Amino acid sequence: MNREEILEKNRAESEGREDERELQIFADASRVGMAVGGILSVLIVIFSKIVDVPILGLAAWAVYFTMFGSRRVYQYIKTKEKARLVQAIIGIVLGLTFTVGMVVLGLQK
Repeated sequence: MNREEILEKNRAESEGREDERELQIFADASRVGMAVGGILSVLIVIFSKIVDVPILGLAAWAVYFTMFGSRRVYQYIKTKEKARLVQAIIGIVLGLTFTVGMVVLGLQK
């Protein structure tokens, strides 16, 4: 096989799949997105304290921790790393706790 045949075969086998660079970009984007979401959650919590609307802060944390936990569940499924499972459980429990708190607080008003 010459070089061109090998490259063509590789292209045919790789068609429709993301390459390593694309996967790394996606992983980096995911981390940046989670960091921005965390910062936004903190800002929303501060704002909710200023305007005395605590349900906003609960909603922000509910969304953030649910996203965090879901991301870790996916990582655990793919890697089987126990630390990811622990982080997933913590994230989901916190997300559900903030969601329940938000619903309870909303029903009290």
